[in-house]
Amino acid sequence: MSEKNLIKSEILTAPDYYFAAQQKTLEARIKEIKIPQEEEAGIVAEKAAKTVRDKLLGLFKVGELISEILNWNESVDADLREAKKEFLLAQYVQASENNEIAISQLRDFLSSPQGNTLFNKIIRILDDSPPDLELANHLSSALQHIVSSDFIKLFEAHRYALAQIERLTAQALTILSDYRAWPQVKLGSFNASGSRVTSDWLMEFTGAYAQTKQISDTAMENRVRHSVNELISARFIEAHLVGEGGIAKCVVTEVGQTLLPYVNNA
Repeated sequence: MSEKNLIKSEILTAPDYYFAAQQKTLEARIKEIKIPQEEEAGIVAEKAAKTVRDKLLGLFKVGELISEILNWNESVDADLREAKKEFLLAQYVQASENNEIAISQLRDFLSSPQGNTLFNKIIRILDDSPPDLELANHLSSALQHIVSSDFIKLFEAHRYALAQIERLTAQALTILSDYRAWPQVKLGSFNASGSRVTSDWLMEFTGAYAQTKQISDTAMENRVRHSVNELISARFIEAHLVGEGGIAKCVVTEVGQTLLPYVNNA
């Protein structure tokens, strides 16, 4: 694997490592444009009466410093965008039983105004998030579903689904896609309208779901709870009574059902 490809793989699999390495390159580039030591001494002496901020900036050629930082940021941003796109497309092709057909379908998809618009929407969702394999997998699944459909006829439906996906965190999408594994829960006191539970059931469900996933870390369970609450607030899921004694089950709503074909492992 070439050094460039290795860097790209690290962006998604180990983003903290990648950014730590890039920070070192930025520090090195800034040091290179520092004013020579003899000039530095003169500047410090002249600026002794000014603020600390002025003194620190005086040690650098400010125009070059700003330019170097901007160039570094553009380089990192370009790396991120390229790595995300490559992973997305690689996952799309690998999921197909016939790579040649998959590439042909993708070409036709990108060559149409509707397909190109939908693809760019997926890319924007990727670009607006930090490197995240979980999100990239979900969006790859969405791309596969859209490309294999009559995307021109279903353009508005696809655009709506992507807008809903954009509202959710990657973890919320994962929980939604895992709907078959949602456990039944026993509620204490509750209110219901027909079979639909109208009182709060978030804590009971999150606790039961975390247990089925063998999640014992409190911080992780809190993140799961936050993601479940996202789905409840967006009205993608709700709880219904399924038995005597307050036994309830979380179900995907009609609106939530529209997202299932798009998310990973649905």
